[in-house]
Amino acid sequence: MTRREEFQQQGFLIVRNVFTPDEVAQLRQAAYRHRDEQQQRGLVTQVKQASSVKGDLLSKDGLGWVIYDPRIVAIATEILGDTPTYFGDSTYQIGTGTRGFHRDNLDRNQYGQGADWDDSYRMIRFGVYLQNHDTYSGGIRFKAASNRQNDGSDVFADTRAGDVVLWDLRTLHSGNARRLKGLTNLPLHVGLENRLPALLFREQQGERVSLFFSYGVANHHLDRYVREHMVKRMAENVRLSDYTPETLEKAAQNHVNVLDVKERL
Repeated sequence: MTRREEFQQQGFLIVRNVFTPDEVAQLRQAAYRHRDEQQQRGLVTQVKQASSVKGDLLSKDGLGWVIYDPRIVAIATEILGDTPTYFGDSTYQIGTGTRGFHRDNLDRNQYGQGADWDDSYRMIRFGVYLQNHDTYSGGIRFKAASNRQNDGSDVFADTRAGDVVLWDLRTLHSGNARRLKGLTNLPLHVGLENRLPALLFREQQGERVSLFFSYGVANHHLDRYVREHMVKRMAENVRLSDYTPETLEKAAQNHVNVLDVKERL
């Protein structure tokens, strides 16, 4: 089975050892530096114990290179089957945020209902977790094959620092997953996961730092997502995201189309 076939069947994929330990360390340092700088300007939002800096990744020195990194682009191209288009949908988090299964696509409330559920849908999201989550808490869980059905088996993504995980925006997933001590592969109902005391769970391996970014194929699904999500809900983030000519040139050289969403505001 090819990686693309695995992705299409399961709704997610883990690719091992994409980044080196030095690159992981550099990304962590850049994430903290931006957080500290932007906090003084009031550009950091807080959800539970997770902080997120406004503006997208491509606009941030020391972080934006992941969007056009040849290794990432090769994976995105393989899975999408076409040149990936980046449209400013990216962020990063430091700390532990909310839990709860959800889909990221527009027609997320009922499986099979709406334009997102036809066969031409090709929109994906990457997660880069800069610490180990193979047995530690803080990673992501998926409902396998829920991009093709209403529900699925509950599985942890056993990522380690340097791996990337990507998923179809229609796949059910829950972040900030907790793993039980001694039963690290046993997923609990999210309600129990949230209510049970912390002493029952395996701690995270250091503070959680994670990057998230999306690509699509230039078609009506991407246009609709940009119009309904990026323009209507993420306008402030779009306005705070400025790309230098050098950044756009590097993206083009590495075969990433960058959509100028500001023109649509």
